[in-house]
Amino acid sequence: MLVFGLVHGGDWEPPGWEPPEDEPPERRPWTWRLPWRPFAWFAAWCWLMALVPIVSGAFGALAGFGVLMLAFALVCWRLERFCQRAYWHGLREYKY
Repeated sequence: MLVFGLVHGGDWEPPGWEPPEDEPPERRPWTWRLPWRPFAWFAAWCWLMALVPIVSGAFGALAGFGVLMLAFALVCWRLERFCQRAYWHGLREYKY
């Protein structure tokens, strides 16, 4: 059956993984920091969205559309960077 092809023994370990030692690892003291990168990105996006009607009125609808597309490109770039951190190669041994 197809299901039996997915069953593996427990001998595989991910690369770089070491078994836990007897003593717990040292813990750093907790400090809170403001996540400035998402706030900076959001401020830049809000600034571009507020700039769209100003540019559209001063330079024409095509220039306003260009600024709107720049804001959209900023959102797509941020989303791509966010998705880049995900672990996409988890099932690479099951690829054909």
